[in-house]
Amino acid sequence: MVRKGLKYIGIFMAVAITLAVIALMITQRVSDGPIEMLQGGPFKTGELVEDPVTDWSFALEEEVQFELVGFGTSRTAGFIMHDGVAYMTCDLGFIWNRLEPGMTKRILSLIYTFKRWHHDAVEDGRVLLRVDGEKIYKTNFVKVEDPELNAILRGELEQLARGYLAPAELGPPPEEPPNDVWFFRMDPRM
Repeated sequence: MVRKGLKYIGIFMAVAITLAVIALMITQRVSDGPIEMLQGGPFKTGELVEDPVTDWSFALEEEVQFELVGFGTSRTAGFIMHDGVAYMTCDLGFIWNRLEPGMTKRILSLIYTFKRWHHDAVEDGRVLLRVDGEKIYKTNFVKVEDPELNAILRGELEQLARGYLAPAELGPPPEEPPNDVWFFRMDPRM
């Protein structure tokens, strides 16, 4: 009798988890942008700014979300500036894999497992960038391939991470994967 009851409880839990995952996936696809740390659907609100942007410094302190136009997915992310040029970052373990073990690192590790947007952006770099939930700007992501510039950007990202994590220490760069970071230059797009 107990065994039969446990069997039904197990089936109920499996069905409940499956339904919750399906509901989350549907919510993500129909949402107006990203949901917290999860990717979301295409933007439905915001004022489209037609003028191309060459100086993104006005948005450094604001919440930034971007939508990959060809894929209809969006997410919240951060960018850095170097020599007046903006670069969207895609941390693939370079920073988060250096954090102390804990819940945040486990969550970031799980997100990394399913992260794919960086490959999509190489395939089609057309992006809508929403700043502070209000204004939407057209831009184009171009992956940085220059090793020297990549090294400079990595150093700047590390410095920002140290300031953000202070007083916690940022460990040395991981030698084993996941240990990468990709940068995308944000070019104006008409």
